[in-house]
Amino acid sequence: MKTASVFIGLLTLVGLLEGCSSNASDSLSPTGPSSSGSPSSPLGITWNYNEQTRTWQASGTPPACPTPLTLTTPVDLSRVTSIVYPGQIRGGWFKPHGGFRLDEPDETGTINVVAPIAATVWRANRGLSGANNEIQYMFDFINDCGIIYRLGHLRELSPRFQQIAESLPPAVEGDSSTTIVAAGQTVALGETIGTAVGFLAFQGSESNFGVDWGVYDVRERNAASADPAWLAQHPGEFPAFGICWLDYLSLADQAIVRSLPAADWQSGATSDYCL
Repeated sequence: MKTASVFIGLLTLVGLLEGCSSNASDSLSPTGPSSSGSPSSPLGITWNYNEQTRTWQASGTPPACPTPLTLTTPVDLSRVTSIVYPGQIRGGWFKPHGGFRLDEPDETGTINVVAPIAATVWRANRGLSGANNEIQYMFDFINDCGIIYRLGHLRELSPRFQQIAESLPPAVEGDSSTTIVAAGQTVALGETIGTAVGFLAFQGSESNFGVDWGVYDVRERNAASADPAWLAQHPGEFPAFGICWLDYLSLADQAIVRSLPAADWQSGATSDYCL
């Protein structure tokens, strides 16, 4: 079943090179419709977004999230050269997701992308972008307790996730709609999802390597959305629930990511989530 379009932010040259995305959003474009809820988890929990109330609702009583909630970084931080902050304007659009840039000389984008928390595999997309129409994969995951995360700009996948991706509609240039995957598929903490990210040739012969990561706590709205004007200006299922995932890493990983430069040339480390 294909959901309504949920844009994954196909990156422009300014976009990925400087940590920005194009005129598409992790959450939905300002005029885009909302998408449907999550598939039932192994515990029978389903989370659904209500566009009228701007809230997510669980079908039953969800388990409590770990306290404190600690996330594993989806990539090896020793390879990361800069941080894309979540909750900022990039390329003229508000982006709830952040991510990691890989810009060392001779970088190839070959890197394991792993699950930062155990979850149910929810939605996915495979689209075409870049100078050579390279396939880019995106996956949405949801934990029973109410934590959603999105990983995007995966160029190659692990064998298991490649098999999941084969069930998706054929890749089409510019198509960023998501498809709900078959029910009952879960991912373990630390399980490898992708094995390469970004573009071997983004524009001309220039490569462009990075991975998107957005995290959303759908149990309650974030602090930014407490401002009615802000909430009205940020429609869609994700902006009001985005979190500063930098704050949910281990103390050692927090120190590393905060020591790295901000990737976006315009917004820098400015973030509505990371205060």
